[in-house]
Amino acid sequence: MELTNKQRKYLGLERIEPEWERVEILNNCVKPELSTGKDILFFDGDVLRKVIWRHDNGSFRENSYRLPTQDSRTMIAPLTKKGKPKRLNGVNIQRCTPYGMYFEYNGGIQIANYTTQQTYYSSAFAGVPFMGPDELPAFLDKWVDETSDRDLDELQAFAHRKRRHCKYKEGDFFRFQYDRRNYGYGRILFDVKKYIKDGGKFWNILMGKVLCVSVYHIITKDPSVDIADLQKLQSCPSEYMMDNRFFYGDYEIIGNLPVPQNVDYPIMYGRSISGLDKNKICFCRGRDYREIPLKGNELFSKDFKNNGVSWSFHVNKTLVEECIQAGTNEPFWKVSRRNDLRNPVFANELALVLKQMEI
Repeated sequence: MELTNKQRKYLGLERIEPEWERVEILNNCVKPELSTGKDILFFDGDVLRKVIWRHDNGSFRENSYRLPTQDSRTMIAPLTKKGKPKRLNGVNIQRCTPYGMYFEYNGGIQIANYTTQQTYYSSAFAGVPFMGPDELPAFLDKWVDETSDRDLDELQAFAHRKRRHCKYKEGDFFRFQYDRRNYGYGRILFDVKKYIKDGGKFWNILMGKVLCVSVYHIITKDPSVDIADLQKLQSCPSEYMMDNRFFYGDYEIIGNLPVPQNVDYPIMYGRSISGLDKNKICFCRGRDYREIPLKGNELFSKDFKNNGVSWSFHVNKTLVEECIQAGTNEPFWKVSRRNDLRNPVFANELALVLKQMEI
C-alpha cells in the first residue's frame, strides 16, 4: 500500500509533487540476490525528497529527505567539504538523516516528527489492537473523517515545530496524550543520574539517562487537571524509562511538588553483574541500596534484576482503563512480563528477599 496525497495531508506528511520522479530500488542493494521487494524513491531533479521503505509483510515507513545526488543519481553527494560520495542504495540512505514528519505501519500506526523527536500518535499507546494490511485503509478513512479543521491546524503546527530541549526535575507532574482526544497524567519520582552524580549510592545497572515515573489512573479530555486533584488518584506501578520524552518536550511539565516518602519504587535484586566484583548479592529500591556477600547467602533468583529500560511507559490507554475500572493495579500485573518483585505473584519471594536484606 502507498499513501495518497489526501491522506498525507491528514497525517502531516509532505505531499508528493507531480514533477517528482518515482524510482524503485531493491530492498537490499548490498546483496541484490537477497532482495525480496522494492523500496520507492522520489526525486525532485537530482535531490532525493522521499523514501517509502516497504516489506513483504505489508508494513512500510515513509520518510522525507533532502539528499543531493550526483552521477545520474547513482551516488549520494557529500554533505560536508571533507565528505566523500556514497553509492545510492538503501543501506546508505538509511545512514542519512531524514527530517520532519514520518509515518510507519507495522501492524500498528505511528505518526511522528523526526526533527523534534516527538510523537503525534501511536496506535499501540492508544490501545488500538493489531491491524492487518487489509485493515489499514479503513483505519485511515476513519482518521480522515474524524479530523476537524482544528486538528489539521494542530497537526501542521506539530509538523513545523523546531527541536527543543526541556528541563525537568524530581516531583514534576506531566501531561501527555493517549490519542488525539484523551489526555493522561503522570509524575517524575526519581532522577537516577542526578542522584548518582550527587553522590547517592545506587545499583547502577540501568542504561541511559533514566527517570522513575508513574502514570495516574486517569484518562480525560481535560488538558488542565489540577495537580492537587492528581495527588488524590491511584497510580500504576512506577517504572524506569529514558528521559527522551521529557527532554524533547513530548510530555509537558505542568507543576511540581516534593516527592512523598512512601513511593513504591521498582525493586532490583540479583547477583552483581560487575566483572570486578561478582561475588555479592545486590538489592536496590529507589534510594535504598544494599549488598551482601554471595558466599553464605542464597541467591533466590537470577531473574529479578528488573533492569530493562524503555523509551516510554509499559502501559497504554486500554490497560489504564482496565486499572481504573478495577480500582487496582491487578490488570497491570496480569500482563506485565517483567520479573518485578512487587508483582503479587512473587509475594513469597519478596518476603524472603526483604528478610535476607534485613528490611
